[in-house]
Amino acid sequence: MNVQRLAVVGSVVAVIAAVVASLMLLGSPAEQRLLRLDEQRAAELGRLSRAVLSRWDNERRLPDTAGELVDGRALTALPTDPATHAPYEYRITGPRQFEVCATFDRPSRSEPGDFWFHEAAHRCFTFNVTDRPGD
Repeated sequence: MNVQRLAVVGSVVAVIAAVVASLMLLGSPAEQRLLRLDEQRAAELGRLSRAVLSRWDNERRLPDTAGELVDGRALTALPTDPATHAPYEYRITGPRQFEVCATFDRPSRSEPGDFWFHEAAHRCFTFNVTDRPGD
């Protein structure tokens, strides 16, 4: 084997090794897409919960449905899941409590103590109007 051929083979092996290593570290493009969708879900739940808290601050009542929040100010449209396009769950759980829920594809990258931490599952986040976690 001559030197040029050895250099070409070595370069090809190095490129393949770099691609394999990056896929192992970062995950496949499909995996990255699922992580981005989950990040979008958490951000949308944050928007929805802030709109509910804003309604409480202004009117001292929780909206009966998430649809009531679409007023052109707090929300111009009801946030929906980026993959299924279904609306996120919102429900009142007490006189000053509510929860927003979504189904996540992968565990979050955040630490377990973070408010928005979730596993790959259906997850509800509970809010109390006097307590403002997740802001």
